[in-house]
Amino acid sequence: MNEKRRQIIEKLLEKINSGEVVTGDRLLPERQLAEAVGETRPVVREGLIALEAMGVLDIRDRQGIYLSSSEENEAKMMLHKVRGWPADMLSRVMEVRQIIEPLATAIAAVRRDDKDLSKMRECLRNLSELVEEPGEAAARESLIWNTTFHTVIVESAENAYLSRIYEGIHTVIEHSLSLMRIGTAPEKEGGPRSVYHDHLRLFERIEARDSAGAELCAEEHLRHSINAMVALGQIVPASNLFGQKLIGQARLL
Repeated sequence: MNEKRRQIIEKLLEKINSGEVVTGDRLLPERQLAEAVGETRPVVREGLIALEAMGVLDIRDRQGIYLSSSEENEAKMMLHKVRGWPADMLSRVMEVRQIIEPLATAIAAVRRDDKDLSKMRECLRNLSELVEEPGEAAARESLIWNTTFHTVIVESAENAYLSRIYEGIHTVIEHSLSLMRIGTAPEKEGGPRSVYHDHLRLFERIEARDSAGAELCAEEHLRHSINAMVALGQIVPASNLFGQKLIGQARLL
């Protein structure tokens, strides 16, 4: 994320948290927001789009800019506080991701709309800027956009139950994804550069409404992530259901 965009996001969040630019659950119009933060409307608009992609805001056509559901945000905060997972939790969660994500991605390729694609592009733009940046700060920021990208894909499938399940799954693995980014060279499987290109291929298949291609890209991306986690000792090799061909066998039953 470039410095200008980072600054406008921080300014907007500060104003939102203070209540200065919020009436109920609705933000002031874009023009007044620009005056409040001392920026031009195009700059503010870019920040608002980024905050929507991160799940903070809900921009509704011709209706205004709203805060995301407080109940949903509270649930996300509670999930971040969960502690004491069993030692094999991450391995089990990666198994669940392999069961859910490819088919969810295939459905998203059919049901996605232009607004979904816009959110995905915003995530990819920020991820591309972070690919070569080292350190924990870049890893944490990359994690936000990585998680948001996958969440937008699942939400594009337009199934509220699936979205709720997936929200819990990604919370469990966030820390491990951050460690994977730090511990893996950019060009290696599971490294920042590899992950970005996986995401780009996923987006291209979804944009093209190529359901089968999107499903295959999701499977490949998960294989890369699992291999990187195994190399770092985060999960056991048996977590790779695709490698064991267990998912393919189950579909034949």
